[in-house]
This record gives sequence, structure tokens and C-alpha cells, in this order.
Amino acid sequence: MELAEYGRAIVRGWWIVLVCVVIGLAAAAVATARTPAAYQSSIKFYVVTAQGTGQSALQALELSRGRIAAFASLAKSDKFVDGLVRNSNTGLSAKDIADSISASGDQATLMLSIVVSLPDQANTVAVARAVADNLGASVTEFEAARTAAGSGPTVLNLVAGPTVETAPVSPRVGLNLALGALLGFGAGVAIAVSRRLMDKTLRTAEQVEEASGLPLLARIPVSPDARKAIRILEQRPVSLLDEAGRRLRTNIDHFPGMPSSAVVAVTSTRVGEGKTSVALMLARAWADAGERVLVVEADLRNPRLAAELGLADGPGLADVLAGRAALGAVIRPTVHERLQVVAAGTVPANPTELLGSRSAGTALGQMRAKYSRVIIDTPAMQPYSDAALLAAAADCTVLVVMHRRVTPELLKATLRNLELVNTRVAGVVLNALPARLSEAYKQPSERFRAEEQTTDWAPVDMPAVPPVPHSAPRR
Repeated sequence: MELAEYGRAIVRGWWIVLVCVVIGLAAAAVATARTPAAYQSSIKFYVVTAQGTGQSALQALELSRGRIAAFASLAKSDKFVDGLVRNSNTGLSAKDIADSISASGDQATLMLSIVVSLPDQANTVAVARAVADNLGASVTEFEAARTAAGSGPTVLNLVAGPTVETAPVSPRVGLNLALGALLGFGAGVAIAVSRRLMDKTLRTAEQVEEASGLPLLARIPVSPDARKAIRILEQRPVSLLDEAGRRLRTNIDHFPGMPSSAVVAVTSTRVGEGKTSVALMLARAWADAGERVLVVEADLRNPRLAAELGLADGPGLADVLAGRAALGAVIRPTVHERLQVVAAGTVPANPTELLGSRSAGTALGQMRAKYSRVIIDTPAMQPYSDAALLAAAADCTVLVVMHRRVTPELLKATLRNLELVNTRVAGVVLNALPARLSEAYKQPSERFRAEEQTTDWAPVDMPAVPPVPHSAPRR
């Protein structure tokens, strides 16, 4: 994926990111509530070793640096901690006190730092004071043998503490919540991107052409006009949806072997990919070009076209195929004077048998004789074989693929089914594309196009120049 696609994946998965952030905040809040409070008191000593017999000041300084780490360990030794248990009067065990003390020595500054951390503030200060009062004496006792040998004594000078903190140092509510939100955000982004990486559905024209091996006949943009069948047939100003229908019409008109009275089947791999909308767009484009067009709803299992076009219930294709009505009696007018429809009619018990019967071929021949373009709105290819029967009887088939709906494997299986019945597939229509992927992307605005159509661009001050005769282009 390109970098921009990662960003779009995160934007599309904003709700995942939001949920993960909320979960992270909730987890941080629970962890903070369950974490016991901790108070701290710190002490700092400056370590000084006096010059002994025969020692220089530099030797005494180096001795202090070498011994400061030992003094830090002394603060946690068992003997010293046992003394703290007696002197602090906190009632804490030796283990609790030892675990509460942390000590470190800085050889560069000769500073010995000790921090006491306990859940109770009073106990924290009491233990820290006991350390401040007794560590110097313990160091003297610890170095008694060295001092007796003539070395200078080491003195711990208390320079800071013990501090008294009124607020606990942990848990840090703000920091914990911020970390929880950050971790949740990271998890949400990872999930959103992972979902995009695992999504193998077809998105772009290049992917569809590569998966199908067929040309792309048109890119249909997302449009509110395509949500209702009646709106597709209504007259309106310049529309990108209509432009896509005209492109589809042009490409099918130039499909090799198309007769003057053509029958085109429009199908899709799955239900809900917009094949009916594409069929009506193509029908209107042909009707606008002066053709007599008939749209036939051949989905006998789930008829909806009559209701969506605002037509009254009545007999339709199923009744014609069953011999209950004549073809002329079921043809209905639409808002477009050159476009008529045949609805599905009464839902039969055996739709596949009716569509494959001899009466279906007879009805199709009658339609050819009366109309220059017949568009069959077939069912989806999955899971029934109705669409394959109709596609085999048509002059060509248009396969509608909806953006982010079909995988390459499913598309190839559909094309294989059409190939088995010797269907001529003219190409693929990619439906419901976002603006950035449709043919309208970076096109002039509708207002600009309208102005361009009504503007006379001939220079006012120049006389008209007669056209130069030329031969018609060779087809």
C-alpha cells in the first residue's frame, strides 16, 4: 500500500481507534485505582574522608569515591535494617523496610542519595529520619578497623532531607491515563491498518482489469442519484453519473459483433452491487441517443423494479413465460418517453425453468423485433444459475463489480461460470467508486462545465473563417 492508503485506512477505521483509546483509558483508570499509593522521602549525604597518616588529599578523595558504593549497600544491609526496625518505631518488618529503601552513590559529586518509599506517609518519614540519624554511626563502625590502622575517618554530612511529601508520588493519574490513551491509539491504528492489509477486495480499476482480464467499460462514481431507480431516469443538469452512463453506452456500441437490435445482459457476482442502477443508466443513455429501449427485470425471485419506479403491481415477465399474459400487455412506460420496462411480475415457483424455457427465447425474439436495445437486468450470478441462462441468450454481458465488495477469487469464479455457457462478456463496470478513483476526479466543476457549454468562445473582433474541407476519419 501507498502511504496515503495507510492514512485512509486509519480514517475509515476511526471508530476502531476511538474504541481502543477508550479501552486504554479505562484500563489505565482501573490499574491506577488498584495501585496502592506510595509516599517518598529522600536524604542526601556528602561523603568526606579525612587525610590519614601518610595520605595526601588526593588519596583521601579517591578513597571516598571508592567507598561510596559500599555505603550505598550498607543502607540495605541486614544489620543496619534491624537497627532501623528498633529505632523507627513503625511496626514494620525488616523485609518491608529493606524493600522500601533505595540507595545510590555518585562518585563524581561524592553524594550518597537514599530514597524511602512506603504506602504510609508517617512511616515513610519515620524510616527516613532513622536512616539519617543512624547511617553515619554505622559507617564509623564499619570503618573502625581501617581508622585504627591510621587511615582518616569517613564522615557522612547530611546535606538534604529527610523530605516530607504531602502528596503520593504514585500512582501518577495523569501520566497513567496519557499512557493508556497512547497505547490504545497505537493499538487502534495497528488494527485499522491490519484490517486494510487483510482486505483483499477489489478497489481500483487496475485491480479489476488484472483480476478479470477484461476491459473496464465505465467507472460509476458514488452519487445520491443512483440510490433510487426513479431518479436515474429523471432529467437533471450536468451529472457525472450520466457521463459514466454515456461512456458505458459508447463502449458497448463499439463492442465487436453487436447487432443493430442488441440484447445486453447486466449482472453481478453478488446481490447488492448496483447492477439494476447500471442497467437503468445504460438504458437512459441509449434512450437519450434516440434508441427505443426496453429494460426487462429478470430477477424473478426478488422483484423490486416496479416498486422502485412507482409502477402499479401487475403481470410481468414471469406471467409471459408461463403463458398467462402477452408481452404487449406487460410493457410499462416510464418517465422517459423512449424507455419502457417489463417488470418481473408474479413470483413463480420455478424461476430457473421458466428462464430456460422455449417461451423465454420466443419472448426475447419479440423484444428484438420491437426495440433497438433490450437490457436484461438479471439476478446476481451467486448462488443461482438464472443469470447464466439469460447471459447465454444475450448478445453480450456487462459484469458489475462494486468497489470493496468482491475478491479476485470470486470474480474469477463468476467469469468461469459465464465462460462455461459461452457468454460474450463485453467488460466490467466498477460501481460506487469514491471521487478520488472515479473518472470525475480532478475534473472541472459542474458550474464551470455549464458555463463552458453556454459561452461563445469566438473572438469578437475577428471575422468568421470558413471551415477547411477535410475527409472523414477512417474507421
